[in-house]
Amino acid sequence: MANTGNMGISKMVKTIGLIAEDDSDIEVISEILSKYMDKHTFSIKKFTGDGCGKLKQKCAIWAKLLFKRGCDHVLLFHDLDRNNEKALRQALLVKIPPASFPNSLIVIPVEELEAWLLSDSDAIKKVFGLPKAPNKIAECELIQSPKEHLGKIVWQIGKKRYLNTVHNKKISTHASLKNFRRCSSFKTFDEYVTQNICA
Repeated sequence: MANTGNMGISKMVKTIGLIAEDDSDIEVISEILSKYMDKHTFSIKKFTGDGCGKLKQKCAIWAKLLFKRGCDHVLLFHDLDRNNEKALRQALLVKIPPASFPNSLIVIPVEELEAWLLSDSDAIKKVFGLPKAPNKIAECELIQSPKEHLGKIVWQIGKKRYLNTVHNKKISTHASLKNFRRCSSFKTFDEYVTQNICA
């Protein structure tokens, strides 16, 4: 059973289009979505950019294709990295304007999607079998290079090697929405899923 909190599980099968930088991000987002809806009630169609350059160039075409292929919603994920959030969002909105794509959302994790994963120390401890949980980070999105930071703390505590393509999905499976909601960039995604996809 999905961890839905106070929300009821959606009974209608929905098709959600995801555009992200790589397959690891797609896996994380899919796992997070399954915390709102039972996995049998939604399916995923995707495009990945293998980096942000191709994603930015192709996202408009991909969004159109995903809607043509029957997607009810299209979610675009683009890491902020060291960019200006306002400028990046505006550039992406030019590509995927709400007027043309009403059932779409642009999500910009700060700096990387891994910042969301850093929010749940217990999930990290469980996935890597660490002797203790990493210290709780009050503001995960203030961590520079969260992917590198995650690898560093896992090695320091348990001498385990972190590989994002292997471990990100596992961490997201065990992480809670409560912890994800501590990240400001997660909130727009959380609201959209709750109010538009699960409504």
